[in-house]
Amino acid sequence: MIKLLLTMLLAALLARHTRAISCGGCVDLDEINFDKTIVRFPYALVKLDIAFPYGEKHEAFAEFSKAAHKVTDELLVATVGIKDYGELENKALGERYKVDEKKFPGIFLFKGSLDDYIQFPAHLDVTLDNLKSFVSSNTALYIGRDGCLKQFNDALKNYANKDDAEQLALIQEMQPQIQQLSKPDDQQHAKVYLLYMQKINEHGYGFVEEETKRLLRLKAGKVTATKKVELQHKLNILEAFRVHKLTKTRPEKAKAEL
Repeated sequence: MIKLLLTMLLAALLARHTRAISCGGCVDLDEINFDKTIVRFPYALVKLDIAFPYGEKHEAFAEFSKAAHKVTDELLVATVGIKDYGELENKALGERYKVDEKKFPGIFLFKGSLDDYIQFPAHLDVTLDNLKSFVSSNTALYIGRDGCLKQFNDALKNYANKDDAEQLALIQEMQPQIQQLSKPDDQQHAKVYLLYMQKINEHGYGFVEEETKRLLRLKAGKVTATKKVELQHKLNILEAFRVHKLTKTRPEKAKAEL
């Protein structure tokens, strides 16, 4: 009976550790390969953590890894497991980068060099969005919301407040860029941007709010997993059109109809 209980306990621990270390796309680094691996990439985001990490912070890092691999080959996403028992594996790396073992994890963004790095701010929660913002704001990389395209997001800043002529000119400017995109998914997302640009030009900023409500209703309904992903991508793209302060009350063509 005791042997059976011990076997079950061991199986549970192994299952927990298997789940804990799961981080799709992450490269496991150690004291032997750390230096040589980091310098091979323009950028590297590395998490120094306990040997078998788990919990929301680790899950967010794993989600970031998946998101990053979809949009860039220039960023290494890696983990270092530090042991405080046995042979104290990788403990020297933690000491080298002054990681407080009581405040794991320590997340570092390297820029092609072992000495050129930035640590993820301690006051920020380790979330998917914060990790994306941290990398995007400190590198030339763009790891935005799923379905979003950097060149479109950059071009559409404050779009809703531009006058009708500027909006139409921007639509004409962005239209040819669809064919320049190499990935079919990116081309499809670009078409959604153009559709929303046209709708906002015709109906004003109210379209953003109404379309958001419509998509959320659809997503909450009985739809397939694939459809839910598509709807979420559209919701993410809609976020690119939001403005902090709306200064344009309605489209000029709508004013003329009054």
